[in-house]
Amino acid sequence: MTQVVYGQKGYLGSSMSVRAAEAYEQGEMPISRWTKTAIIQAVKGYCFDFDLAYDPDIENNTKAELVKEFLEYKSWHHSSRTAREVEFFGLNEDAVCRSFEQMSEEQIIERDRQMAAEQAAQEARLQFMNAREKEFEQKFGCNPSSVLAYEAVHPEMCTRFIARRKKTEMISYRLPAEAVKAGMKEEQVCPVAHASQSRIAYFHVFMQGTGKKRHWEDVDFEALTEKFDKAAEKGKRAKMQPKARLDAKKTCVEEAMRVMREQTDNSGDKEQENQK
Repeated sequence: MTQVVYGQKGYLGSSMSVRAAEAYEQGEMPISRWTKTAIIQAVKGYCFDFDLAYDPDIENNTKAELVKEFLEYKSWHHSSRTAREVEFFGLNEDAVCRSFEQMSEEQIIERDRQMAAEQAAQEARLQFMNAREKEFEQKFGCNPSSVLAYEAVHPEMCTRFIARRKKTEMISYRLPAEAVKAGMKEEQVCPVAHASQSRIAYFHVFMQGTGKKRHWEDVDFEALTEKFDKAAEKGKRAKMQPKARLDAKKTCVEEAMRVMREQTDNSGDKEQENQK
């Protein structure tokens, strides 16, 4: 089987023909690439462009039903390194026009008004989110995705210690479960000096939930202040541990020397008594 050579005429790279790429730009794709969400978005977009009254009830249909009703064969193109012939499908515009009625002038005005209101609300929320995240950075001196923030929010996942060789204060931490599932090493270490900007994958102070349920949610700065204070206190204890060990060692040595001196003095006294 002949394989495509990188840079071959009529190909982009070595896995897709120029015409296949053009088909993608025109909204055509192999049937395997058409997800249920992609079909619904394509129908919505067409309805908006041509002022058709979109009916959200179609979202209750299965992917197979949507494919049958709204997609049609468009063309075929060469794809992959083996120049395999692949069929491309696109939106059946006639089917969309048959399924949705033309909007009245009043409906168009109301739709545009609702869209403008939704866009304004989204922009306002985005501005609020950005302002809160900047406020967080100014108040706590670290990025919301940083190791320092992770230590405050998840103290059970973090431990502070002093590196023996360079005497550097470090934070050892375990990554979130999602990061581990993505193939990252669970156990990580970061110098405290870089912990305010070093970021942790799949962690953000303002993001709650996991996977598709992950969403931005405002947080209580007062409660966070307590958590950061506890983390700082833990850092102070970590700094004091080497000194405490050294003091304990020094005390043991001094006690041992005192005992040795007493034993020496006692043995000297006994010798003097024997000589008498």
